[in-house]
Amino acid sequence: MIKKLILSISVVIVLCLIGVGLVWAQGGDPKRGAQIYVQNCVVCHGPEGKGRVGANLSTTFGGINPKAFFEQIVANGVPNSPMPAWSQEKGGPLNKQDVADVAVYVAGLTGGTEPIAPAPTVAPLPITPAAGVVGDPSAGSVVFAQNCVPCHGTKGEGRIGATLQKNWSGVNPSAYIRSTVEKGVTGSPMPAWLNTNGGPLTSKDIDNVSAFIITALKTSGGATPTPTPATGPIGFGAGMTLLALIVVLLGAVAYGYYRRA
Repeated sequence: MIKKLILSISVVIVLCLIGVGLVWAQGGDPKRGAQIYVQNCVVCHGPEGKGRVGANLSTTFGGINPKAFFEQIVANGVPNSPMPAWSQEKGGPLNKQDVADVAVYVAGLTGGTEPIAPAPTVAPLPITPAAGVVGDPSAGSVVFAQNCVPCHGTKGEGRIGATLQKNWSGVNPSAYIRSTVEKGVTGSPMPAWLNTNGGPLTSKDIDNVSAFIITALKTSGGATPTPTPATGPIGFGAGMTLLALIVVLLGAVAYGYYRRA
């Protein structure tokens, strides 16, 4: 009986170690990568990686190492395209582990799958429209949170995209913003967002988000809706620590039974 128990515990320990080895072999944690994907990539590449204003990631990339390929693209971006560099070494917000984790997750999107972590929900902010501004800034706050935050930051302070938190000047700044959002900026990470230009937003969406940018994102303040955080799997570091503790505990139990036998 005791020998069978020791054998069972030993099998569990071996399986745990194999799991750790697989994650290390991958060079990243796909579960944590799913969360990073939702926070940074889903607005351009879509929840299934099939493309939105960004490339289709669910296709098969034959003849290459998908994980290494995506890690390179995420870290360094693609010059003169809407894909910016996300690594901290290139001025982006993601560290090396973040890049490795999201690359492993994206490499598993072949054939299409939904992210493990659900997209956060967003409630509109109560904002009074400014005189002469076309669009509803309150509705625009939701459009901004769902489409613009990963690049421009929660308050338009800039992240890998331009700073929008400023006092806009000029004859018609609303028209300038609408045109930029509709058509994008050629040769830059700013894609065209209007549906007739290949993007996901309607003309009304763009009017609303332009009104929000003009009305709420100013150097004196401004705010965007705070998404309700998505609950997801624990991070790589915490998960490995917990797994190591379980392995140690099981080993101690097996050793105790062995000594008694």
